[in-house]
Amino acid sequence: MSYIAINDINKSFGSLKALSDINISIEKGQLVSLLGPSGCGKSTLLRIIAGLETSDRGVIYVDGKDISGIPVNKRNMGMVFQSYSLFPNLNAEENIAFGLKLKKLPKDEIDKRVKDIIELVELTGREKHYPNQLSGGQQQRVALARALVVNPEVLLLDEPLSALDAKIRVSLRQMIRDIQQKLHITTIFVTHDQEEALSISDEIFIMENGYMVQKGTPEEIYSNPKTEFVAGFLGTFNSFEPDFLKEKGSDKKIFVRPEHIGIVHINDCKDTTGLYKGKINELYFLGNVVRISVLVDNKVVLVDSLNKDIVNLKKGAEVYLKIDKDKYIYIG
Repeated sequence: MSYIAINDINKSFGSLKALSDINISIEKGQLVSLLGPSGCGKSTLLRIIAGLETSDRGVIYVDGKDISGIPVNKRNMGMVFQSYSLFPNLNAEENIAFGLKLKKLPKDEIDKRVKDIIELVELTGREKHYPNQLSGGQQQRVALARALVVNPEVLLLDEPLSALDAKIRVSLRQMIRDIQQKLHITTIFVTHDQEEALSISDEIFIMENGYMVQKGTPEEIYSNPKTEFVAGFLGTFNSFEPDFLKEKGSDKKIFVRPEHIGIVHINDCKDTTGLYKGKINELYFLGNVVRISVLVDNKVVLVDSLNKDIVNLKKGAEVYLKIDKDKYIYIG
């Protein structure tokens, strides 16, 4: 049995079916993400794992033990929420130590654990600061430290970065991943942000309307989505009918990621075999990448190219597209 086994979990709120037959296996030391849009059931599932909600049906095992009936304070899980939930009248050090004091541990042990975890989350020098004296990222690090200092068996993170600005979000998610790997703590991370899930997860579980619709490594899901919803939620894609790509005998839609389409200015193309002629409709500057909208036979095709590779390509220019057949994704 896997370290965490979630078997046939169902949950309804009145007539609303929030979770339907959820099955997940997580190995010890993994970081997995529950990914999906708002209202898909991912936070409800996390709350059931934590013991904050009860399921209507199903069983959850941790290290071979059925925890379904165990109260939240006996589950030995650390949880970090989107809201920092810090005590405003306690400084960072006191907030972190709160759970250890409830356990009535010796003061020397509390002091050592708190000191070690403060160093781990890079808050040295901020120990005596109160929450209103800390930035959002620092407050979330206090919340993370408070969850970790009690040595939980499982760490649960419910949209912990969504209230932070983009730059802080990127640095903090990498810190979470580094700490998780250093401590080898089994972690479940809830997010609606595809980039977060792709960048830090060992495995991703994608949810839609209360169902688990696909699971796998970030690379597996991105390269081989099983449904149109997954393809669209985990990145951008172009959808083609088989006839457009001259695929005979297929009734499945064909999806191609924008980065798997090459673009060549019409004046630079000598051999047009297998290429698609079009006209640049718009260019979108995305930093190191430029997204190019090309009109081909009244169909808009999106192409992603590195900024440095875009030369003499302007709106209205005629171009040829080379669509990588090896990267076709067939769905339907």
